Amino acid sequence: MLDALQEIDPEEVPADAVVIGGGLSGLAAAIHLTRAGLKVMCLEPRENFTKIIGESLDWSAPLLLARLGLPMEALVRTGAATFKRHITVTAVDGTQEEFLPGAWLAERPWNVETRTLHLDRLQIHALLQAEVRALGTVTLHERAIGFEVRDGRILCVQTSGGQSLRPRWVVDASGAAASLLGREFNLRSASYGPRKIALWSHFPTDEWVEGTTLYTLSSRDEYMEWIWEIPVSPGVSSIGYVAPGSKVKQQRAAGLSNAQILWEQMSGFARLSEIAEQSPIEHVAATSFLCRTYSGVCGPNWIIIGEAASQSDPITGNGVTAALRHAEEGSALIVRYQHREKIPSLARFVYDMRVSGMGRYFNSLIEKLYYESPVRSFLGIFLTARVYMVPAWLTNVVYSRTRPRKLFGTLVLCSAMITLRAAAWGLFRVSSLLRRRSGRARQPVSAELISGHNLIVHREERRALHLQM
Repeated sequence: MLDALQEIDPEEVPADAVVIGGGLSGLAAAIHLTRAGLKVMCLEPRENFTKIIGESLDWSAPLLLARLGLPMEALVRTGAATFKRHITVTAVDGTQEEFLPGAWLAERPWNVETRTLHLDRLQIHALLQAEVRALGTVTLHERAIGFEVRDGRILCVQTSGGQSLRPRWVVDASGAAASLLGREFNLRSASYGPRKIALWSHFPTDEWVEGTTLYTLSSRDEYMEWIWEIPVSPGVSSIGYVAPGSKVKQQRAAGLSNAQILWEQMSGFARLSEIAEQSPIEHVAATSFLCRTYSGVCGPNWIIIGEAASQSDPITGNGVTAALRHAEEGSALIVRYQHREKIPSLARFVYDMRVSGMGRYFNSLIEKLYYESPVRSFLGIFLTARVYMVPAWLTNVVYSRTRPRKLFGTLVLCSAMITLRAAAWGLFRVSSLLRRRSGRARQPVSAELISGHNLIVHREERRALHLQM
């Protein structure tokens, strides 16, 4: 079945580019390429999307959405998004701290937008689909099931409906579960942490704040499990539970349904328990994911974007930003070299360095600093959150401001990220060594000794904590 003009034979559609996947990155790529004058066909087997994860954005995403025609103020005004001004971290005992960018960053010379967004992903998806249709992009509701490859070039895409498409360019936005070209070309990948499962649902909420709340469920000596609370639109919050797949499997083996598992985890916090009691959990979405980043994600006439290239852990809030960046940068490469009909080796190398460098950076930092226990045991949950958030947020800001595209800028950025990854690994090793030597988990280091401020904020006495850089 085809969206757009009716009764069209796909073999007769002169597509310059085929985009495999109609999710966020695929739609964004189709928009960029079509606006640049290419004729684009999108392959997406699903006709309807029901549940889409990735609702809390980092501070770099709104500008990328605006370049697709979705400005931040308009999304909030129409109820497709809410403002996100801070992140609140809640410990197992209920104590909380808020983290937000310093107000001075909004002033000259920085002029950084200190607000970002929570998205109603279904509304955003509908808006992007409408833009794709308005541009005349054809969507074929079939799967890509095979490729004809010669000398590293994709000559033909075979579809589940028996079509043989012969575009000049192929964009793989098939998502982490498929990663079609990663598998086709047997690309190397690096994975971080165990396979995890997210269970989540939407709840009506009368009272909500303009921020994401993360509830930690594990003690200082355990691999971390957590819950998110995200106000995705006025009066509706997304609440989800993330844990290693093995842990969820154990709970299911004990006879619990997904709804019961989510309820049990929410019941440990008064606010979440109250929300669940007011609106019983009925429909729970489940997503299994492995944080993995491919290398070699660009070929002579093909490019991999979004989660097919790099799956970000949801706690980083970087998945939407990565998907939109990949779509924008990958499309720009195709447009720049469309007359050559081949992306030069150096341009491929630089794109791959940025994609794999950013993916490895965010996933390795969150795994070593947050999920695994040594650093949390040594510093405590709140100081660990700061140690992660400052470099993560700054890296996205620098990337957005400098927009590296060529070799030198990419080398500088990736070198800085490698240095920060090495520092995180060193902190992890030192924390592990100190814990082994003591024979028991060390008490959290006093935040007053480190920053000169009292960072322990009880639930009744919360205050905003500005990130110091």
